[in-house]
Amino acid sequence: MLRLPDGIISSLADLVLGLPRLVAHRTRPQTQSVQYELLVAHPDEEIRRLLTALGCDPAAFTSTEMRQADYLRTSRFGDRKILERSAIDKSSVDAWQSQLSVEEMQTVTDLVGAEVFRELGYEQELLHAQQAGVLDTRAEVTELYRRTFRTWWDLRMTKSRALSTSSHAGEPAHTSWKVSENRDVAIEMLRGEIARLEQILNNS
Repeated sequence: MLRLPDGIISSLADLVLGLPRLVAHRTRPQTQSVQYELLVAHPDEEIRRLLTALGCDPAAFTSTEMRQADYLRTSRFGDRKILERSAIDKSSVDAWQSQLSVEEMQTVTDLVGAEVFRELGYEQELLHAQQAGVLDTRAEVTELYRRTFRTWWDLRMTKSRALSTSSHAGEPAHTSWKVSENRDVAIEMLRGEIARLEQILNNS
């Protein structure tokens, strides 16, 4: 993990740490959940529902029946594939079932957590993964992933603070030493958590 590019780790951190936070906020009155599968299957209904929730007039909404987007013909930006279609492409909804191996499904389940899938309404998808051989009882692995990414995030923030501190002239020397010490501790914690995670996965 320490050797992965920062961008990849950031994306994984969004998945591992971000989804549980979204789940925690989804029951708030001002929060509106949008499920990709429903949006693809019933785009008009979902968009009108969101407009109503936002206090907008759903009657002013124009149907999502695909019309040629004239601006895309002369623009260098945007999704060019839109010009090739006359309807919403639904093929990506269940593509993961045939494109992901059992090992990849297991990795995603471990990273996200089975309880998060259930909270977000993906019980059937989780059932399909189980029938394919995925275990959804590895809560220890999921929690260890979360701890690992929290440690990495803290390490990243420590590094940012260190760079900020070094850019200020006259900063006390002991401050830079303290930041460096915290960074070293975080690195050791991260290595320990990764080693523990690898041990659990190898014994699975």
